[in-house]
Amino acid sequence: MRFFTALGLLFATATLFAQPKQNSPYSRFGIGDLLPQTLANQAAWGGQTAAFHDPYHLNIVNPASFASLRATAFETGLYAKYSHLTTTTDAKLDQWSGNLAYFALGFTLKSPINEVLDKNKSPWKYGMGIALTPYSQVGYNVETRSNVPGVDSIVNAFQGTGGTYRLTWGSAAKYKNTSFGVNLGWLFGKASYENRTEFVDSSLTFQDLFRDDLGISGFLWNIGVQHDIILAHAENDKDVPTRWITLGATLETKHGLKVQTDKFRARYRYTNGSQIIGTDTLQNVTGAKQKMTLPATFTFGIQYVNSLKWKAGAQFGLESWSQYTNEARPERLRNTFSVSGGIEYTPDISSYNHYGRRVRYRLGGYFRQDPRSVSGVDLNDIGATFGFGFPITLPRQQTSFVNTAFEIGKLGAKSSIEDTYFRVTLGFTLNDNTWFYKRRFE
Repeated sequence: MRFFTALGLLFATATLFAQPKQNSPYSRFGIGDLLPQTLANQAAWGGQTAAFHDPYHLNIVNPASFASLRATAFETGLYAKYSHLTTTTDAKLDQWSGNLAYFALGFTLKSPINEVLDKNKSPWKYGMGIALTPYSQVGYNVETRSNVPGVDSIVNAFQGTGGTYRLTWGSAAKYKNTSFGVNLGWLFGKASYENRTEFVDSSLTFQDLFRDDLGISGFLWNIGVQHDIILAHAENDKDVPTRWITLGATLETKHGLKVQTDKFRARYRYTNGSQIIGTDTLQNVTGAKQKMTLPATFTFGIQYVNSLKWKAGAQFGLESWSQYTNEARPERLRNTFSVSGGIEYTPDISSYNHYGRRVRYRLGGYFRQDPRSVSGVDLNDIGATFGFGFPITLPRQQTSFVNTAFEIGKLGAKSSIEDTYFRVTLGFTLNDNTWFYKRRFE
């Protein structure tokens, strides 16, 4: 019953995702600005997902991690982002944007309490999870002016709004130290793109209006694997590892999506500044069926874990964006790679008198190639991250967390528009170990 209640909650909260007000000129290209699928915990130390698993935190990118959960975890988060945009012409724009970042629920399919009471230690473990996250975001409002002989000026205005979301269900199985998982998802959303051109002279104003409205939907999936190489066990329990190395990988094939497109092309003629005296509709198409292809991706990661003290990890990713196609808005993108790394340190996980020694301290960095290029200049995204995991004890004495992640980076260095940004994510992880608990009556 709890599962269906939580599932209903995730669907209900889909309506709460509202597109934030933003002005990101690069979101005009491709499917928009791709949003990170990492939760606050992973984002704080470089975005480690391929080899990351934790008994009390979710990892929705690599589904194999669900099998390592030892409690039910509900995670939600929100973010705020500050951008400082500069151009080669010394134009500047400072802005804030923000939104809900994610909703996710994961759980082990067998209560660890029952495993202890039944004295039944099976080599198999199972986990499952569902998540709702923003996937891409379109939001820009750009205007340029140029002078032409015989015309006072030409004004070109570009506006875009909308985005897509990803609803994902994942499941995993773990045998001894190796786990396998699969994510099945549905991508959906809408985006609008509008171009307006005004020809201005002393007596007449002509305006060309081009508008595309895209409804995007389709099935997505990816698989993941993780393997732990155990280096040491607890002295009093040889079944409890204390140090290990995790190798992890995810694979996603290219996906074909459906696009329903409305196209409108028209020319208006103005006089006296605002009165329309003539309209010529050049094209008006409703409900055109078209296609989009998203690329295949591969990620590999490695982590060293000392369960009582610290973690360190690195990962490498490839994305074949040259496979990207969009019949509604054709363009070419480049293949990309990314690298990231980070550490998490806990001074004393069992400290009773000093709360600060139980806090998780995280630090990391990343370099990501962006698939888009502008005026022949490829875009790259480089940044540093840090954050904290604050443990909290709920009434049932199950430890939960408040996680923070801070990212400082730059997108598009040496390009016509540089975006220096600061992003903060606040995440809440609520844990409960009584799901699927079989109560005994004697």
